[in-house]
Amino acid sequence: MQIPNRGIARLDYYVNERRFALDITRSQMFARGGPSPSTMHKALAGDRGLSSISLDRIDRALGWTPGSAESVLDGGTPTSQIPARSDAGGCPAHDHVHAVLESVRIHLQGANRLIDGLLGGVDAR
Repeated sequence: MQIPNRGIARLDYYVNERRFALDITRSQMFARGGPSPSTMHKALAGDRGLSSISLDRIDRALGWTPGSAESVLDGGTPTSQIPARSDAGGCPAHDHVHAVLESVRIHLQGANRLIDGLLGGVDAR
């Protein structure tokens, strides 16, 4: 599929790509602070546009840099960010990302210890 050049169709393309990458539905995107599925549907149907508040909510829900959704409407591409973890009631999606990354770090440390044990007596020159 060719990526639309501008407008809501372009934004919808990138939103769907990101949702697929995150493995979330529109309802789950809403639960992460994004616009409601009905708001997105109305925008796609041309019944109404997306407010700057809705665009900001898309950015937050998908972990995009602020202003990404608006940039996409004008022909740009979104940029991803992994914000610093907020211990004061941060977004569950961001906390999930940090939990996954911490799990990966622990697995990598274990793999490194295993490799070191296997190669311990071998000269690595």
